Amino acid sequence: MRFSALATVAIFFLGLPALSAQAPTYSTQRLVGEAPTIDGDISDTVWNQVPWADLNYQVEPDDAAPVSQETRFKILYDKKNLYVAYRAFDDEPKKIEARLGRRDDFPGDYVEINFDSFNDKRTGFSFSSSVSGVRGDEFISNDGNNWDSNWNPFWFMKARQDSLGYTVEARIPFSQLRFGKDPSQKWGLQVTRLNFREGERDSWAPVKQAENGWVSRFGTLTGIEGVKARKPLEIQPYVLTQLRTGGDFDANDPFDRKTDTRASVGVDGRIGITNDIAVDFTVNPDFGQVEADPGAINLDGFQIFFREQRPFFVENANIFDYRLTQSEAGGNYTGDLLFYSRRIGGTPSRFVQGDPVNGRYVKQPENTTILGAAKVSGKTQSGLSLGLLSSVTEREIADIIDIDEESRQVVEPLTSYNVGRVQQDFNDRQSSIGVILTSVNRDLEGLEDLQFLHDAAYSGGLDLVHRWKNRAWQLRANLLASQVRGTEQAITRTQRSFEHLFQRPDADHLEVDTTLRSLAGTGGTVTVGNFAGDWIFEAGATYRSPGLELNDIGFLSNTDQINAFAWGARVWRKPQGIFNRRQWNHNLYFGWDFDGSSLGRSYNTNYNATFKNFSFARVFLNLEQQDVNKNALRGGPLLRRSPGFFTGAFVRSDERKPVTLALFGRGGGSYDGNTWGRGAGFEVRWQANDALGLSFEPTYNWGGRNDQFISIEEVDGEQRYVHGRIENETLTLTVRAIYNLTPDFTVQYYAQPFITRGTYTDFNRLGDADARDFTERFPRYAEGQVSFNEEAGVYSVDDNLDRAVDYTFDDPDFNFVQFRSNLVFRWEYRPSSTLFFVWQQGVTGGADPSQNVYETFATDLFDSEIRNTFLVKAAYRWVR
Repeated sequence: MRFSALATVAIFFLGLPALSAQAPTYSTQRLVGEAPTIDGDISDTVWNQVPWADLNYQVEPDDAAPVSQETRFKILYDKKNLYVAYRAFDDEPKKIEARLGRRDDFPGDYVEINFDSFNDKRTGFSFSSSVSGVRGDEFISNDGNNWDSNWNPFWFMKARQDSLGYTVEARIPFSQLRFGKDPSQKWGLQVTRLNFREGERDSWAPVKQAENGWVSRFGTLTGIEGVKARKPLEIQPYVLTQLRTGGDFDANDPFDRKTDTRASVGVDGRIGITNDIAVDFTVNPDFGQVEADPGAINLDGFQIFFREQRPFFVENANIFDYRLTQSEAGGNYTGDLLFYSRRIGGTPSRFVQGDPVNGRYVKQPENTTILGAAKVSGKTQSGLSLGLLSSVTEREIADIIDIDEESRQVVEPLTSYNVGRVQQDFNDRQSSIGVILTSVNRDLEGLEDLQFLHDAAYSGGLDLVHRWKNRAWQLRANLLASQVRGTEQAITRTQRSFEHLFQRPDADHLEVDTTLRSLAGTGGTVTVGNFAGDWIFEAGATYRSPGLELNDIGFLSNTDQINAFAWGARVWRKPQGIFNRRQWNHNLYFGWDFDGSSLGRSYNTNYNATFKNFSFARVFLNLEQQDVNKNALRGGPLLRRSPGFFTGAFVRSDERKPVTLALFGRGGGSYDGNTWGRGAGFEVRWQANDALGLSFEPTYNWGGRNDQFISIEEVDGEQRYVHGRIENETLTLTVRAIYNLTPDFTVQYYAQPFITRGTYTDFNRLGDADARDFTERFPRYAEGQVSFNEEAGVYSVDDNLDRAVDYTFDDPDFNFVQFRSNLVFRWEYRPSSTLFFVWQQGVTGGADPSQNVYETFATDLFDSEIRNTFLVKAAYRWVR
């Protein structure tokens, strides 16, 4: 067939269907008579009403090879439920892996069914059933690029092993799925099986590794007739009691108690607005069962990102996931988010300092109380996705006793957070266009001490994802804007903040305007790439204007930057030689500020491979040829940093074995030797039996730099940027254990000691910030210019050699010690209804910086008294 040039271009961008194996169709029917008993025994005669369907295609490791074991399934339904039966044959049934785990652990051998009940070829509902009886459920979005395991529907399954392999029965209420009103339903369908010991995944509908997409490759389910979609109605009340004891106790502090108790009640729920749109809500939520955040410390000034772990905000979070830049190339700008739910219920914005020596004691709230939250989510048959989230947090107050006077100060205002997200599919569901809007409003009236906060913050974005050529090619673009409002104090603070730094003396395009009462900015990204075949690539550009501000409700690490990036990879998807799969990636990064100054130029290459024995290895090399940093001097001029390299490797043994060992090592530094870093660690995972799993992961990182920022001082009206040589080491030990008494009763333990130490020497100050020679950038103080008062812990500096102290700074040495642990007993006494018993331990303190981290671990980790928290939480889920 011949095409004109115009037709060729149209085909390239709009795409034509690719030739592939025919997607199968399964026709179910309404059951006649009694429904099957869900006990794993598929001998009920009702199952004879429909035929078996076979899983004939291998997906992994070799999509060209036949399946090694036969697998079949059947589907029936009545007016309320879907029923699924599986028969998984095995030539060696005694080798079936029946590991236990908690819900969504996906342990050992299992079968799985996915429904695309909207038939939109982008979203789906996944139900997994392990041979050991463990349920797994996930909401699939973005054509299989996102799998949300925090979606917890109400459903039932049982499994049985026999001489032929194993069987599974499942009952899935229609109320847990969302679909249209058509009297005759047509859904997307996929059924898969994991053969654990062979590392083999088989499927009913064919899936080729070289093709992009998952849901779009589903087969078809027909035969569901006359079923009315049910509006969900679910209520889950909870009661909680908590006892807190231990910790450092001050008998003189009137707020300090050896033991604290509290009790609370709350409710979660879901109410259907229509059959495909529902409201989730929570009133007085408590997340005491959530695992503690890992230890971290910040030396470079950038915010530390902690992942969301609270169930209400994690479930269906993909709806509100609006990343400013999405690219496989990575880069330090791919973590920026328009909505970051950890902003809701975080630490109060103002901290009131106590002074026990002078009789001033403060009771400061640790977190902001969430009074309530609700979110609306759903998707219509026309491909319109809707997400709305609203939350209100309490006004928080610190109680103060100063000698004999008592007072109260507001440390966080009453605040509302709102997010709205709409997306519309088009182009046969291959593409989508969307919009997102956010707002934060704080009640600051009469709160003089909180006028440094924005009273309002707004942001919005447009985004487009266009796929063509059977989803092989993808164009992704977005454009966003923000505005914050507040007093002159608040907007001046924003302009001078670490992410903006309008005060930089060499930034001719920036200046701090102390009269502003609002600040606005924009950002955007465009990428295009090919993700199918053996050669894949993507290129793009992204920017953040100086005035962009998202941190009231989002996560923004930097502004005033323009970045370009590109990556390409050769992928060997089929088994070859000693490999099952391997990939070699190359990445390029370039950056500028809005004044046109070149900020960065770097290259990365990495190679990863999965071997025939299912072990895995990865190596990487980073080359940084230019690093000009606008944040390093915290408002000073651009600082040139020494170029360098970083390299490392990771290897892991076969995860199917009872014992898995992983090792990593990394290291590098600047070419001139003024920065250096090393890291090493390992992880041992032991599956002692089907019920007990243990893991132990120590890591040790050490390094330093000769230009570590310390402070900004002023001498004769001029600023001095004080730096020094830091030698830093960090030790982390992570221990995990899980014991499963049954698939629904688990005991989990998590513990992590975290110790990080930094010692400073060879103090210097900034010279020529743009000099290529390090000694010109940071000339060291001469002998005698810096003196140290050990008793006061203060350094004094004679900056101009006149034998007088020009400025002082505190001893920056540190040795930070933290221990966190969670012991959780979790019993799901009926589907989605749970009872928790939690024992949390925590201690945070400091140690002598002259000790290394191993000495500190041995002598000071539990030097302070441990704070113990005991919590019992019971929740009952009622489903109509």
